[in-house]
Amino acid sequence: MQLQTSSEIQLDLERRLARVRDGMRAAEVGTLLVYYGGQHNASRFDPVFYLTDHRTIGASVALVPLHGDPQLLLAQSWDVERAQATAAHFTVTPSNARDLVADAVRNARDLPAPLALSGRAIMPIAVYEALRAGAGVEPADGEAIVPAVAATRTPIELARVERAAEIADEGFAALCAVARVGMREYELAAEVDAALRIAGAEDNFGLIAAGASNVAIRPPTDRRLEPGDVIIGEITPCYHGYLSQLCRTYILGAPTADQRRVFDLLVAAELAGLRAAVVGGSSAQIAVEINRVIGAAGYAEYCRPPYMRSRGHGLGTGGCVPADINEHSPRTLERDMTFVVHPNQFVPETGYMMCGDMIVVEDDGPRRLTQTPLKLYAAEA
Repeated sequence: MQLQTSSEIQLDLERRLARVRDGMRAAEVGTLLVYYGGQHNASRFDPVFYLTDHRTIGASVALVPLHGDPQLLLAQSWDVERAQATAAHFTVTPSNARDLVADAVRNARDLPAPLALSGRAIMPIAVYEALRAGAGVEPADGEAIVPAVAATRTPIELARVERAAEIADEGFAALCAVARVGMREYELAAEVDAALRIAGAEDNFGLIAAGASNVAIRPPTDRRLEPGDVIIGEITPCYHGYLSQLCRTYILGAPTADQRRVFDLLVAAELAGLRAAVVGGSSAQIAVEINRVIGAAGYAEYCRPPYMRSRGHGLGTGGCVPADINEHSPRTLERDMTFVVHPNQFVPETGYMMCGDMIVVEDDGPRRLTQTPLKLYAAEA
């Protein structure tokens, strides 16, 4: 992955802002007030980060007028300098947690009307009531404006997702290299996390579980690894605000015939799902194809809750579209969407096994960003 220069990143941010303003214009919005609470995780989109490349520590508000200079208000006055280094196209203004929304509403009075709000779903009720009282009007619904633009990756964003995918591959390689009988699950998770951070990850939403027969993926515990354990890993590093995910299975010993058969089934299901991940297709069809393959093998009843929830999903902070991928997903796939496809599956013979990859949708079909080969890994000689 080629390193991005500050001027390239800044130009990319300005283009993101222009696209958001196009969305505002289409929605007949004069000013968009974007609130975010500063809780960064793998399943939530951060619209303030998308607009500014700044991950706030605590609450923040981005004020985006249709014309004129956008503003970034921070609840932490001491964080202004860091924000200015990334959000040079915004006027960065210090505030505090108590007055943040009041300051934003006061500033919005001089900006074009009508006012629309993004972030109501995570905004405390008291904060929302203060915003509405200060504005003197019920703000319009602006929730969809930024996510609609952020559904597809720009070249700068895609480069970050690609690097996160490379880091995820390195994390699973570390898991295979260090897993041993007697090691505690949390020790294995710590080794993987360390490998990710050495490779450049700034965060990791990692789940690693082990057992003779797993029910599902879960956080690691103090259980010691035993011979023959099925180690399942969901490795999700974050690189410059963008995440990738890799799901794989490692057997601490020689795989059984059932384990090989079931994992081969998951590979076939993933490949079927990927063939459906095309521009103009529906995200639901990915799940339909995965479930068709697994169901045809006799496991149709295990392709729905409580055994399975989704066949993939977007990832948070910089983006989260198309959210959960299931047979009822409404999202139409677009070029440069990135998300994980994972036919992770519980079956009675083997328990829960994992197989999944980060992809980008391109004109000629999906491209796997995670490059770890699609096979069952094992510690056998």
